[in-house]
Amino acid sequence: MLNQLLALLADLYTPLQAFALLWVGWRLFRNSETRQLFKQVSGWLLLSILISYSLMFADNHWQWWPSFGLDYSTHTAIAFSLQLAIHKVLPKQRVVSWLAYLAYLCLMWLLNYHSVMDMLTTMLSVGLLLQLSAICNVGKAATK
Repeated sequence: MLNQLLALLADLYTPLQAFALLWVGWRLFRNSETRQLFKQVSGWLLLSILISYSLMFADNHWQWWPSFGLDYSTHTAIAFSLQLAIHKVLPKQRVVSWLAYLAYLCLMWLLNYHSVMDMLTTMLSVGLLLQLSAICNVGKAATK
């Protein structure tokens, strides 16, 4: 019974994150002063989701994670992408949102969905590719 409730919480976490982000995005888009932030975060979120799923498909094809005895965690990648977007649009709620995200990771570990290394390597991979894209974007802007 308890495991079923915890599994339900784990399954609801990402949709709740997405709903919260959509609600905040809708509020940002209504205000013309914050519309630019909405556009930046939307583009960045789409890129991070693209990176998350691209890594999943690449891992399915080349078996990078299994070659190390690990499992690529798409759940972690998408939740991490949403978490970073929430971090950008709700700066006053950073501590609460990061604590909720860490609780989600602990829940996935407790339910044996993924190991700590699965989740860490997934977050590092997605985070590094996002940083690389940001560096390339800054470099492109500097050469204009």
